[in-house]
Amino acid sequence: MPPTRTRSASPQRVRARRVGDAGSRAPAKAPQAASSDMRHLFALEAQRMQATRLRERAAQEQRRERTRTLDEQLDEERRIAKENRPPGHEWRGYQDYEVELLRAQCEEQVASLQADVLARDEEIKRLRDLLEQHTQQASEQASAQHTWAARVSDLEAQLRTHDARTQQLRTEASDALAHTRDLEARLAEADALRRHLHNQVQELRGNVRVYARVRPAARADPVAEWRYPDAALLATQLEVHVPSESAMGHASVKTHAFAFDHVFPPAATQSDVFAEVSDLLQSVLDGYHTTIFAYGQTGSGKTHTLEGGAGIDWQHAAHALDNDAGLIPRAMHMLWRTAEKQRTHGWSYTFEAQMVEVYLDQVSDLLSDASRRCEIKHTPTHTHVEHAAVEPLAKPEDVYALLARAQKRRQVAATRMNERSSRSHSIFALRVHGECTRPDATATTHATLNLVDLAGSERLAASGSANDAQRLKEAQSINKSLSSLADVISALAAQAKHVPYRNSTLTWLLKPSLSRGAKTYRT
Repeated sequence: MPPTRTRSASPQRVRARRVGDAGSRAPAKAPQAASSDMRHLFALEAQRMQATRLRERAAQEQRRERTRTLDEQLDEERRIAKENRPPGHEWRGYQDYEVELLRAQCEEQVASLQADVLARDEEIKRLRDLLEQHTQQASEQASAQHTWAARVSDLEAQLRTHDARTQQLRTEASDALAHTRDLEARLAEADALRRHLHNQVQELRGNVRVYARVRPAARADPVAEWRYPDAALLATQLEVHVPSESAMGHASVKTHAFAFDHVFPPAATQSDVFAEVSDLLQSVLDGYHTTIFAYGQTGSGKTHTLEGGAGIDWQHAAHALDNDAGLIPRAMHMLWRTAEKQRTHGWSYTFEAQMVEVYLDQVSDLLSDASRRCEIKHTPTHTHVEHAAVEPLAKPEDVYALLARAQKRRQVAATRMNERSSRSHSIFALRVHGECTRPDATATTHATLNLVDLAGSERLAASGSANDAQRLKEAQSINKSLSSLADVISALAAQAKHVPYRNSTLTWLLKPSLSRGAKTYRT
């Protein structure tokens, strides 16, 4: 009798129940306070698990179909084995075999499921750690966002304060600009008034002034005695006391009294002389032609007064104003300082210099080696001497080089009265061009400062020129031009209708600077 077969649950059914049990477990409900990132991660995990379940179900269906095929094969093998089983042979039965087979399969499936559970547990732990990290980052970002929001609020408050301050400053700047424009207009008016008053003061002092400078005596026992009656007050009087003898043989002293605009005694320095005439330099910057003559007998110190002592080395004097420097270098330095101060009032100045000499009634250039004849032409702003060099001055020290070059070319000769007597009239002409570029006013000025070193007047017998044809010709030309200059100045002082400028080359060259409205000084 065949053994009774008890049909046990197939491996597919056991695995389906396990899978069903596992699928029937509902995941723990996520806390309501979880962030959106955690919900997103759980949603992804749920989708992945759903896909895994679908793959497992498909695998189960395949296993069921294979199991069915194996069962059919097993039944066929059992039938064949039963038919061929030898008589009396002991047989455990196929049910025990199936149980062992199913147990092995179940153990294998349990091990696989346990491995899957462990892997999922690790994945869940990793996701929870990631969720915690993201939650911490979100908290930090929220805190930072709160901090930045407070910072933005603070900056907006500061910006509103700054906007209000900016508007206030703009209002103040507008008021200050209007006030500045008003001050500039008042400054322009004050500058014009200053120019007018300064010119009036100069005219009251005299457009033509004569200063006397007495050089120290060359001898220890001078023949005449010089006295200065009002030296402590106005310093305008000079007395010369000369011993004399009457026809009866009685000794007496003859007094010669003179009056000048100012008298400089022998103790007066170069600085004292310049201080007295320095106010006319402002007239040059204001646009008035100005001329200073150094006039006197040969050897009286005219060149010393204008240029400086004979011991000055012009080639190496460019960095300091020597105490013995004359009017020309001092005038350059003072003009430059005054022009720099005028920059704050909107004025800018340029300077050009020219040095010529009048020798035998002909004009020659002292700054070049060219021997071409120079022609005089008058322009509305200055006197133009053709073929004569005009040197721009970038700094006041540039005048030293010009004086050094001019000294080498000037006509000089020895006479009985002076071993180095000037035989020509030297003219240092400084052209000053000023321009005002203020927004409220524009103006220009053109003026020329002439510093003239006249050749010394001389008596032919005393100087010995009468015995030398060339010296005689020079002396006659010098005396003639000085006489013409005296006629011009006398006509100007008398306000004559006709002024004889054309009587000599010297006066014709200086015509614009000697005309009415110009300032003329003689020392």
